Amino acid sequence: MLLYVQSKSFPHKTFVVKCKTTDTIARVRAHMLYSLYDMGRVQHQFRFRYKGQYLRDPYTMEECKIVDHAVITMVPMAKRQESLVDLQQRLMESTDDLDPAHELDLGKGQTDEVMRALEKEMKIFTGREKMLAGLEGLLTAQMMLILLAVFTHYWYSIFWCGLFWLYGYLRCPKYSRVGGFTGIAGLKRKQFCVVYGIMSLINFGISLGLGIYTAHNLMSLQCPSYPTELGTGCTHAEVYTAGYFFLHALVMLSSSILTWVILHNFKYEVGDLIEKALVLTRDVEKVLEAARNGKVKERRTAAYEMATMAASGDDNKFRIVAEGGLELLIAMGLSTDAATQEYSTEAMAELLTVPAIQDKFVEMGGIRTLTAVLHAKDQRVVKEAATALSYIVSDSEENKPAIVADHGLEDLCHAARHGGKDVQSIVSGVFLELAFNPDIRAQMASLNSPSQALVHLCRSSDTDTQRFALQTLELLAIESSSTIAAQEELLEYLLSLPVHSMDTRLYLLAGKILLYFTETQESCEHLLDSDRLKDTLLQFSRTSDLVLQKVTAKIILALIDTPHLLMRAKHLGFQDIFLHIRNHALDRDAWNMADQGLALMQSEHAHKAAKGIMGSQGSLKDKGRGSFSSARSQSTASLDRGARPS
Repeated sequence: MLLYVQSKSFPHKTFVVKCKTTDTIARVRAHMLYSLYDMGRVQHQFRFRYKGQYLRDPYTMEECKIVDHAVITMVPMAKRQESLVDLQQRLMESTDDLDPAHELDLGKGQTDEVMRALEKEMKIFTGREKMLAGLEGLLTAQMMLILLAVFTHYWYSIFWCGLFWLYGYLRCPKYSRVGGFTGIAGLKRKQFCVVYGIMSLINFGISLGLGIYTAHNLMSLQCPSYPTELGTGCTHAEVYTAGYFFLHALVMLSSSILTWVILHNFKYEVGDLIEKALVLTRDVEKVLEAARNGKVKERRTAAYEMATMAASGDDNKFRIVAEGGLELLIAMGLSTDAATQEYSTEAMAELLTVPAIQDKFVEMGGIRTLTAVLHAKDQRVVKEAATALSYIVSDSEENKPAIVADHGLEDLCHAARHGGKDVQSIVSGVFLELAFNPDIRAQMASLNSPSQALVHLCRSSDTDTQRFALQTLELLAIESSSTIAAQEELLEYLLSLPVHSMDTRLYLLAGKILLYFTETQESCEHLLDSDRLKDTLLQFSRTSDLVLQKVTAKIILALIDTPHLLMRAKHLGFQDIFLHIRNHALDRDAWNMADQGLALMQSEHAHKAAKGIMGSQGSLKDKGRGSFSSARSQSTASLDRGARPS
């Protein structure tokens, strides 16, 4: 497959990388290091981004869902402006006891291991280019020897030597370090080396045998120092034949040896050594040492390498923690260098996928770092911090209180209001997980900011974000209906939901929350003042959801609890909704509620009848008890552990 790599650092150049679906991101980075080496920019620090997601070195093209002819972006690890800001800060913070040269040096780009691997690969592939050029030179020498074979006693050797030379000439692969293999011959290069090497040995044996045989004949004839064609058995042709075949044997032996060396060289592919240097070979102790005492770029690279190592497997995660890397990452998460902060937060998110590490992380006070990072300007950093928090709340009930401590709820609310789409999706899931804890739910319900943040999340364009936010609001409404009923923006959103969405699951959640807006007569009057109420409830009743039909009927029954409200509802035509539910009821309870609601609206003694219906259905005024208990139990059941976000 072919990949096209673009970068703002090189606006007039598009890099083309040839790879396989099983290749890792690290191998593609190795290809790019080759290109940067030729351009003199090998110290340029970068990573890849595809469809808005940053790619990590251990993952393959297939795992990242990268298709053929995809366009990926090469992003610098830190913008030049950030490096200059960091330089200025270090100048201002420098003291007399610090070495100024050390403070001003931002450090090198690539690590020593990567540079050594790159230089070694360069030697391997430069040597390959030279060896194949040498093999072509030997093929030229063979062609000349074939022409000279006609002057030997064994002139017919030109036939097998000619066939051997023709095979080598047609099948010899063409290679350059910059362009790689060219032509069809490069596809079967290993097969060529094996066949050509064996044929060279055979030709070497034949030529050596003919040379020895001819030399033996010359020695047995005891030729004088200057043989002539007359008077002796030795001729110039015999001397020429012996010398020719010894020379031909030497060329064949050289060709065979060179071919086997080239075959050994062919086992190396671009990125074999660099990939190990990028992913596997770095010692944790060296990485942590660079993170503690290195310069800006070295700390940045160390943070990136820890994120890469953590993504490679659980063994590396435990090695990092055992060597003190977790505490170091918590400190680096508050770095003034945006890139270092991003990669250290990414590394923490990778480590926190293991529940055992989560407990130690919470004990070290790492939650405070993650919640502080939620205020970062870079959305990538905020996303990684939110992701790390989501791992903690989903795996451990004991660690949830640590998240809401020290103004953690306010930090989450800030991320919900100012974060991007991805951040909001993660934060909405975190809120939902926290709301399942009774103590935390009570704390959230006692504050106004979580409800406001959740209302803001409801307006997201992502359906899952809306659903998680509405589920959390429903749980908070069960805890404190007055807090939810005070959210004017929430009511506006719930009533306008059918205009923006066709999702029945959202309709059901919206209907359940609307029940809590019917707690008082004032709120019921406010609902009836809305022009959208009837259309919204009519849309709810037209769905094929059984529970939503019942919830819609209960909302209207609560609205007509007094004669005054009953007359207003009748004037607005709410009996049409009851009529539709009765005609399309999915079970007997829905039919009964719709029928009794119609009877209420048609009764001459509305107030007395309303009280009778309320008594038969259970008091609608006390939503936490009576008739609404079933609706709320269904609400809670729909939000059990199985319905939580992954």
